[in-house]
Amino acid sequence: MRNHADDHIVRAGSVITMDAARPRAEALAVRGGRIAAAGSFDEARAALGEHAPVLDLGDATVLPGLIDTHMHLLWTGLAHVLLDLAGERSIEGIVRATRAWADAHPEAPWVVSSDGWEIEDVAERRLPTREELDRACPDRPVLILRCGHEGAANSAALAIAGLTDGTPDPPGGRLGRDAAGRLTGVLIEPPAIELVRRYMPPQDDRTRRIGIAAAAEQALAAGLTSVIEPGLRTEELATYQGMREDGELPLRVTAMPLLVAGASVEDEIARLSGIGVRSGFGDDRLRLGPVKVFLDGGGSLGTAYLREPWPGRCGDHGQLLLDPDSMRTLAAGLVEHGWSLGVHAVGGGALDLLFDVLDHANRVAPVEPLRCQAIHAYLTPSEQNMADARRLGVVVATQPTMQEQFADRLISQLDRETAAAATPLATWHRAGVRLAGGSDSPVTPFQPLRGIWQAVTRHHAPSGGPLGPDERLDVDAALRMYTSDAAYAAFNDHAVGVLRPGMRADWVALGADPTQCPQDDLRDLPVLATAVDGVLRHRT
Repeated sequence: MRNHADDHIVRAGSVITMDAARPRAEALAVRGGRIAAAGSFDEARAALGEHAPVLDLGDATVLPGLIDTHMHLLWTGLAHVLLDLAGERSIEGIVRATRAWADAHPEAPWVVSSDGWEIEDVAERRLPTREELDRACPDRPVLILRCGHEGAANSAALAIAGLTDGTPDPPGGRLGRDAAGRLTGVLIEPPAIELVRRYMPPQDDRTRRIGIAAAAEQALAAGLTSVIEPGLRTEELATYQGMREDGELPLRVTAMPLLVAGASVEDEIARLSGIGVRSGFGDDRLRLGPVKVFLDGGGSLGTAYLREPWPGRCGDHGQLLLDPDSMRTLAAGLVEHGWSLGVHAVGGGALDLLFDVLDHANRVAPVEPLRCQAIHAYLTPSEQNMADARRLGVVVATQPTMQEQFADRLISQLDRETAAAATPLATWHRAGVRLAGGSDSPVTPFQPLRGIWQAVTRHHAPSGGPLGPDERLDVDAALRMYTSDAAYAAFNDHAVGVLRPGMRADWVALGADPTQCPQDDLRDLPVLATAVDGVLRHRT
């Protein structure tokens, strides 16, 4: 079959449509990149005529194209062009890798790392200090980034940013200091990172395009046909628009503009409302989503904002990046101008504040149509949080693989019971709250089948079984998180997420039926083919 969207029939052992009216089919008729029929092979023939070409996938199972509702596609792809620390296992290894990258790229004005590496993989379990980074590269600024919440800068970068031992911590962030009060170069949470990052020249458009294209190719091979890209700066949004115009965007992207750290909320409301567009603007290939807002830190970092103090930390509830009054002003101002909010809120204290401010904003303009997102929302959401989410139409953008990756840290920092209750997917589901699955790649693996597997099994290797088994989803609910409900979160449910007549012909073919195979096989099901608008973008 030719690799374009001419009229054709897709035939498989089974087609899971995610359409309640007709949940199973054996064939799809594709006309002009859309589904013309989903049913029996004879029905597909009748829709296109007996001479229509057939893509026969044998015993494969076809699903709607999978959707990641929280994937940093650009960050994931930049691992191919920035300093990549994912394989390093010690501070000395980080120093060597930084020096090697700097030597190999003498033209680069800054040495900057990609985000996809883990402190837990490093023997010292910490970020490098300014002195260690000075040893790696004394003559150019260095900025090491991790997970969007932590960074480390060398002396040259601190000097360019004008940071000294007397510089106060920014609101919502923290500058690392030693026992004598001297800056260590460590930067905690986006407001602190931004003090340095704003002096770093952005990647050029060509580099960004290379990174996005590389990550998109990997995503398509994993069965993803759409992503929500959270937290994009102005120049990054421009790159996506350019790729869309030039026909270089092979999958669908819902782009979330980033709330600028350090700017006043009044200035940000004015900036975003003055653009003249709002959440949902765009087309089926590239669309604007909610504004990305950081409200608290991370659970695995010990900076999520909890209702009770973190154990052994003398009244320290964690980090709020915006104070309640600012958050209330921001939410009301954005909602009034038609902007949705996608709010990073991990801890219970942050979730309480989030729903309080959304309730306040709901008095200014209806929140429910805006599809606001509670992003992560995994540390002790309350019954009231869940009731408020349902009432206000808030989508929980969840990343099941975080439960797998961060459980051990939560156990050590909190306790096993709290860790087992984290990422309470079944409880959210029973409360009638819409769940949208994702990864937060490069923080956790982007392969959607791994997320589905984790949502269904709650696998935790050290426990020899599930951690928090009561929070497991059945396979159908887990699939909805990555198809129909994810499409809703992406403002694209009119076009994708379900295989029925009139919808876009985005589909993925798997080597077995995920609803019939053993649950432990879900993680590694072969992805045989992926199509967007009926165009094959991946095939093994």
